[in-house]
Parts: sequence; C-alpha cells; structure tokens
Amino acid sequence: MNQPQDIIAEISGTSQSFRSGFWMKRIPVLHNVTLRIPRRSVFGFLGANGAGKTTLIHLLVGIRKPFEGTVRINGHDAATPEARALIGYLPERPYFHEHLTGSQLLRYFGALSGMSPEQITARIPEVLTSVGLLQAAGMELRRYSKGMLQRIGIAQALLHNPEFLVLDEPMSGLDPVGRKEIRELILRLSHEGRTIFFSSHVIPDVETICDEVALIQQGRIITCGPIGNFLAQGDLTTEVAFSGISLAQAEKIATFQSIREMPDGIRATVGSQDAVQSTLQGLLNSGARVLWVTPLRPSLESLFEKGTQ
Repeated sequence: MNQPQDIIAEISGTSQSFRSGFWMKRIPVLHNVTLRIPRRSVFGFLGANGAGKTTLIHLLVGIRKPFEGTVRINGHDAATPEARALIGYLPERPYFHEHLTGSQLLRYFGALSGMSPEQITARIPEVLTSVGLLQAAGMELRRYSKGMLQRIGIAQALLHNPEFLVLDEPMSGLDPVGRKEIRELILRLSHEGRTIFFSSHVIPDVETICDEVALIQQGRIITCGPIGNFLAQGDLTTEVAFSGISLAQAEKIATFQSIREMPDGIRATVGSQDAVQSTLQGLLNSGARVLWVTPLRPSLESLFEKGTQ
C-alpha cells in the first residue's frame, strides 16, 4: 500500500481494548480512531489525562498492535522494522541510568538501534549540539535538570536520524523556562524538515507551536485539523483599554460585553466588530486616551470545553 506523498502516518478505524478483572473482560480504550498526520508538520495531540493519548502513541510507534483497524507509517505497518526505522520516540516517563553520562547513554541507545560504533561516534556530537547539550556530554545524568533530561531523551530519539518524531508529554513537569526550551527545540527540529507528533494536556503548548491538532475525549477523536481552523471559529471580540475617564462615563459611551478597572485605566471588550469604530470615536470625543486595541480570538481551550460538553 503506497502512502500519499504529503502524509507520513495514517491511523484508520483503530480501536483498542485491554483485558481486566477476574473474568478478563475487555475494557475499550480507543474507539474507531482515524487520524492522518501530514509530513513536515508539528501535530499536537490534546486530551485530558486518561483520555487515551499514550495508548494511541503505543500503537503509532509499534509497541502494541490495534484490536481493530490499521496504523501505518509511510505506508508500512507500524509494527514492522521498516516503520520503526523512521520513528524516534520519547516516552512520557523515560527511565535513564543515572550513573551514565550523556554520551554513554547515547552510545547505549545507538547500539540498541543497530547503528555501527562509527556511526554512533559521528552522530553523538551532532544530536547533542541540536538539543543544546554538547557541553554536558561528559556529565552524569544524576546531575541533569528535568529540562536537560527531556532534551537528552529527545537526543536519543534523534540519534538514528528519523524523519518522524513521536513525543509523549515532552513538557510534562517542566518549569516555565524548561517548557520554553522544549517548545523552541521542537520548532527547530520542525524547521529541519522532520514531522513532530506530540501529546499534551496543556493547551497553551499546543496553541503555540502546532500546525495541526487533534482533540481526544474518552478514547474518541472529537475534532481534528489545522489549528487555524479552530482558532478562527466563534465570534471575534475586541479588547479596548483606555484611561482619562471614569468607569461611569465609559459605560455611557457604549455597551461593553465586559468592563473593569485596572491600575492604569479601564479594560473593556466590544462584542461586535461594527461597534469598534463608534466605540473608539466615542472614547476619543469624551477625552479618553486609548491605550490599546486588541482583537481576541477564541482559545483552543474554550473550543475544547465546548466540544466535550
């Protein structure tokens, strides 16, 4: 089966269940999931903890086979060596031997992936430079910060130079600086021409860097597509901030969706785009000084909440 040129991974009609309890009854986890992951995209897989994200990722990287349906990487069944050779994988909770240095860890994983010693030696400085850890190559992992451990995990996923990176909750547990570092790293890897698929339950991470997004709820895909399609939905409101007049004066000028005082003035939202111009004109005529005018797009979070009600 040939894969379309612009699609690197395709999950078709896939369901998964596990046996549990004394009678080994099947408990469904995924329900008829279908996803198409475009090549050279940053694809965000968003859902609450327990929604089925890690289960689907295990199918995608070939750790498990689906109970129903198919999972293909570049036209190959995900469980085949041909598919696995294309994938770099970072689990949600990777375990690394703390007594190893960064370079020793990469040598270990390089040997597991079938690379020759010469290939490993040549590749280690490249991937460490890519993730910003070249200076920490000889440092034992017990001295790495959480963010550094995530980056060395991405380095091992990159070692055999895969086209498709699958990262399970790569920003989980990181502080704001660590999250920013991983977001920037994902974007750099994308600019190199790789496809990045990563799961998250933190919506701003997905909004910031993704081209495509899928939302999963209780094992079912509730929506999927380019992120711009979701953020363009809903009514566009505008935030107007101004100073120089009182709250009571402002409320006589226009009908605001919301209005509140702040230390240096007043912030208000205007619901109708047609009303923005007249509101600004009214504020200026009353002697107000306009501080800023900002269109407010709906957040992915609000759309996700709407879709799960």
